Amino acid sequence: MTVTVTAPVEDAVVALQTASEPRQPTLSRLDEVASVAVLAALPRLATWPAVMKDCRRLSLSSERMLGWLQQLAGDGWQARWQHAEDLYGSKWREWSVETAGSTRAELTRGLGCLIKLRLVKPSYAFLTTYNPNSLFREMRTEVSPDLFTRAESLARSRGVTEEQVRKALNVLAAMIIHLGVELSELTIADMLYFQEAAKRRPRDRTVDGCHAAWQMLVDVGVFPSGTTLRAAMLPGQLTSAQLVDQHQIKNDRIRALLIRYLDERRTGLDYNTFSGVARMLAGQFWADIERHHPDVATTNLPADVSQAWKDRVRAPVPGRESRRRWDVFMIVRAFYLDIAEWALADPSWAEWVFPSPVRKIDIEGSTRRGKATAAAMHQRIRERLPHLQRLVDTAEQWKRDRAALLEAASRTAIGATFRCADVSYRRISPDISRAHGRRRSHLFVENLSDSALINITVDEDEAFWAWAAIETLRHTGIRIEEMLELTQLAIVSYRLADTGELVPLLQIVPSKTNEERLLLVAPELASVLATIIGRIRNSDDVVPLVARFDGYERIVGPELPHLFQHRDGFRHRNGWRPDVLHPELVRHLLINTLARSGITDAAGQPLHYTPHDFRRMFATEAVTGGLPIHIAAKVLGHADIGTTQSYTAVYQDDLIRTYRAFVDRRRATRPSREYREPSEAEWTEFQQHFHLRKVELGNCGRPYGTPCAHEHACVRCPMLRVDPQQRHRLTGIIRNLADRIREAKTNGWHGEVEGLTVSLNAAENKLVSLDRVVRRPSGPTALGIPSLRKKG
Repeated sequence: MTVTVTAPVEDAVVALQTASEPRQPTLSRLDEVASVAVLAALPRLATWPAVMKDCRRLSLSSERMLGWLQQLAGDGWQARWQHAEDLYGSKWREWSVETAGSTRAELTRGLGCLIKLRLVKPSYAFLTTYNPNSLFREMRTEVSPDLFTRAESLARSRGVTEEQVRKALNVLAAMIIHLGVELSELTIADMLYFQEAAKRRPRDRTVDGCHAAWQMLVDVGVFPSGTTLRAAMLPGQLTSAQLVDQHQIKNDRIRALLIRYLDERRTGLDYNTFSGVARMLAGQFWADIERHHPDVATTNLPADVSQAWKDRVRAPVPGRESRRRWDVFMIVRAFYLDIAEWALADPSWAEWVFPSPVRKIDIEGSTRRGKATAAAMHQRIRERLPHLQRLVDTAEQWKRDRAALLEAASRTAIGATFRCADVSYRRISPDISRAHGRRRSHLFVENLSDSALINITVDEDEAFWAWAAIETLRHTGIRIEEMLELTQLAIVSYRLADTGELVPLLQIVPSKTNEERLLLVAPELASVLATIIGRIRNSDDVVPLVARFDGYERIVGPELPHLFQHRDGFRHRNGWRPDVLHPELVRHLLINTLARSGITDAAGQPLHYTPHDFRRMFATEAVTGGLPIHIAAKVLGHADIGTTQSYTAVYQDDLIRTYRAFVDRRRATRPSREYREPSEAEWTEFQQHFHLRKVELGNCGRPYGTPCAHEHACVRCPMLRVDPQQRHRLTGIIRNLADRIREAKTNGWHGEVEGLTVSLNAAENKLVSLDRVVRRPSGPTALGIPSLRKKG
């Protein structure tokens, strides 16, 4: 059989959006023949019984069904069937009342024969309500049997559950029944139309079984490889014209100007920012002008018009100023200034060069807003940084507790009771749990102390990924979208030529600033990444390839071995189809962890964290630990050092200004020869720096070329990475410090007590961090990382 691959998903989605009607069912060649000819064609069915008694029964049922349809209006059998659906809807039980002398069973048998003969083609709504499982099974024997068998076999090899296989096959059978086509003739637009037509409730996102049905069509070559139903349903990028037309600009010349301007700006912006610019220019600027001043047909606005517009932007609601007014003003001002600059090189812009309605004085308040925002950000970090360790401990404890409960429940028979962490539980049957709308593969337990029903599969999965997200964010300081874009390929290594020491690095793909960067992987982070890789590997010991939807760019990326992918556990997910975590899901997991930690602010109110707070806390800890701020800017991927300074909650304004002036003077006085490629001797000196990382307790993470900010008091230094094999030395230091504190208190050496106490607290914190790493699953985990060597 030859299978034709459909057009790309993007073309199908565009065609679906522009089409006025879905594809109509094809008519049978028997559509207008008499009922006698229809009955004569029944024995040609592949599922026609061999027993004469069964043949007579099916023929009689088909004859009665045809006789009832013949009484309805319509030029053919399909038209009469559609008229019947219009009269009686999709409630099959009520149809038998209208057919005297026929039972519901007889009608069901007759309808099944006419459907398998492809004489009548019910609607998706009818098939979804009717849900004839036996008919769907027999239909797969009548139409494309080889392709159906192959799709079913490939789905099972992917690990799709029997329940999902059955639902997916029913979806495909319903589509070929309604359309009257072969399985290989289905298109992406057909699947998307089925999604909308077969929904039981408007709020449903998909019909159960459609994701697996899509994957089946991909596996057999009907749909393009690497595509998914979820990606096809997600909104993609809109053109400049589509973004402008959302605001119904009436003036054609102004509309064309806005589209041309946006096309020029688009290449330099990510889609999320670009769509915001389009919304402000077309919606909050010109659409507002047309709404309040319909006679204005030029961007050369009169003074009274521009002032009235600025007043509306400042206070959309009288007496209440908008916090986003500065953004609108700066976008509109940039619009006028850009056109004036472009006109110098391209005279076609000259006709649109006019004075900007937004003067410089109108945006001066944005500086004060920036300072207020930075101050609020600093205060936010000062409130949250002291509670970070408590949040980390809560996430790790919750992960261990849920893993222990899942393991204990999996060893317990259904209906039996067991104890875990001094709490009694009873394992629940999957049939009982299905009443709560959960998957059959999930494991449920009942807490006997409060009768709470716990989906332990979901709870353990959420606890693990909450811990993984918190640990990764706090050890790297990366953005949430950068974290979700991490793949197994991002873990690279650099081997020093002289010592052979392997330095692990984490490659951060371009995100907000489109700048790629490498981060040094600390032992704690390496342990987290190894744990994640060990969890997501499949039965073949490889990380599955998953395509991720970029919510900022509105595009689906290539299939890659993403680290933050989950297969089973989360609610409303297909266990056979891995998927990358959604940013909102990460925020949800963080909120749940905070609720369990009980962290509150000074007023006793729950303290809220966002994923970006971890980035700011990382920057603050790095700078206070001695990392130069310009190095921190490179680590964070900031193009401007001022952005990094706004992240650090400990630097005062005068210190920042002094430091920046010092850096500027130093760069100005340095000879130009320093800004060249390093020589072999200089490169060797840089490599020798890594020898100095070896200290008594482990490794020093101090950057190259920076002095020791703590005067070699390593136990206090946050740059110290303790070697697990040196734990006995660290415990000895803690005991020695405790003895010295007691001695100092006895002799009244109060200053010594204070200094020794600081060292003791730092040593105890390092011991806690070290034990946290040691408690994780032991044994080496092959990360599959490539080697990064210096060229030449």
